[in-house]
Amino acid sequence: MSKLLSIIIPTYNMEALLPRCLDSLLVPDALERLEAIVVNDGSKDGSLAIANSYRERFPDTVTVIDKPNGNYGSTINAALPVAKGKYVKVLDSDDWFKSDSLVQYLDSLQKVDADFIVTHFTIIHPGGKKELAKYNLYGKEPYEYGKVYDLSHVLGGGYIRFFMMHAITYRTDLLRENGYVQTEGISYTDLEWDTYPMFYAKDVVFFDIDLYQYNMDREGQTMDPKVLNKSIAQQEKITEKILAFLENRGLDNLDSDRQAFLRQYYLNRLRLICKSHLFDINRNEFNPEHFAQLEERYQKVCQRFELGEIKLYPENKIIRCNAMKYWHRHHKRWPAWFELFNRGVNAIMRTLYLKLFR
Repeated sequence: MSKLLSIIIPTYNMEALLPRCLDSLLVPDALERLEAIVVNDGSKDGSLAIANSYRERFPDTVTVIDKPNGNYGSTINAALPVAKGKYVKVLDSDDWFKSDSLVQYLDSLQKVDADFIVTHFTIIHPGGKKELAKYNLYGKEPYEYGKVYDLSHVLGGGYIRFFMMHAITYRTDLLRENGYVQTEGISYTDLEWDTYPMFYAKDVVFFDIDLYQYNMDREGQTMDPKVLNKSIAQQEKITEKILAFLENRGLDNLDSDRQAFLRQYYLNRLRLICKSHLFDINRNEFNPEHFAQLEERYQKVCQRFELGEIKLYPENKIIRCNAMKYWHRHHKRWPAWFELFNRGVNAIMRTLYLKLFR
């Protein structure tokens, strides 16, 4: 039986949170149009039993795949070949959808035909504070909701620098036709979900719907800064994967707007890895020899694809000191006192930004 939307739910040891995730989907007005594919990635708790109990209750809506542990990408690879929906979206099992928004979303999906669909999402920060994330710039919303746009036109508009998986839905056949596969065995492969289709998706539509509820209020969450700082090696590996995709696919067959977007996107990704080493990790964990090798590789990519110069200024936009230039001159990080001062200014400016624009 065909469906309108397939939702892939990677699951590993989430018995406490999986019911909330599934309950948010299994509402009467959504069941016939929706497919929930729970991929149990070798959980050691009761996640599989919970998933199977939902499959028994909702046999026409819930599918369960049980497989050995292979990390995040392996769950996407297992689910995509069997997805029945015209469109496909990923929902982490510690997150959930707004149920009323889901019904609204399905209604909206039925009225369009596009490769790429973008919705709002809510970030639940530690402590429970909520932030609505929209794809706009300083409160401007340049695209008419529900209208299908040429993706290159949107990417060339300069309003969007990147997309996050929480906002993204794809036409399922788009991924299959282009041989989409995610890297297995490491975390942070949702970066591939955000990146590869930007090379070949043709059109995009935005909906004024707050759908995905992104739960960062959980200890051990992969985007927790403490976890991020301990997993730089995995972030480097997945960055290497998307660089390999760029090198294999190239930019020459893309229009100028998309080339410009992807150049800026990749440059920003390389900048973020450099930022992790020069700003974020503890000073005693910084390895100058490793970073020198990494930066040499990145500089070659920048030259080959004309990405530009990797610059690393503080996010507060007040202190105008380029950490990359300091590194090139001294082969070390900024002095400890300067790093401490910079963090304080960053915190102040971040608070002001949220009050002014959010």
